[in-house]
Amino acid sequence: PNGDFSLGNQGWAQNGGVGGQVPATTFPTGGNPGGYGIVTPTGGWGILVGPALNPNNGSGPGWDLSLFGLTGGDSITVRWDSINLGVGNTGPTAGAVGGMKIEGWANNVSVGGSGDQFVSTIGTGATWESYSLSWTLPANAQQLVLVPLWAGGGNASTVGFDNIGVVPEPSTYALLALGAAGLGAHLVRR
Repeated sequence: PNGDFSLGNQGWAQNGGVGGQVPATTFPTGGNPGGYGIVTPTGGWGILVGPALNPNNGSGPGWDLSLFGLTGGDSITVRWDSINLGVGNTGPTAGAVGGMKIEGWANNVSVGGSGDQFVSTIGTGATWESYSLSWTLPANAQQLVLVPLWAGGGNASTVGFDNIGVVPEPSTYALLALGAAGLGAHLVRR
């Protein structure tokens, strides 16, 4: 769902700053490859939120879990590429590449989230690298919201994000295979 930003900011909302300021978030071309999203903290913080509105019903945040072949309670891994773009690259977060927050939603209400999860930078952060975060969806989750995060701290760096995707954990695949085998056995008995 536009995790590679090839459709610009379609499906992504911007938020950040203190006192209602919005970060200077742009969606340039030429990323890793093609378009990519940028989070620039203004007033101390900045995020993207995807999707801004549920593409299936136009209300509330989140992609329907069925889009990814998921249901509430499934374990997932969110993978993305990130780079520190060097803007505002001072202080304790110099070179940091931000992180991700994962949220489960149901009926336009958050039913649980991972909290802000900042990742350890690979190398200096000056090149595109791949990162991941694993999490188990709340059992009552119906939608998934992904929140790419700035690098953290008051002098945080501008961070680029690209190729954001969701992958079911192997245990989820095993349950799907077990269910399919059980259905097949049931059909054979008929």
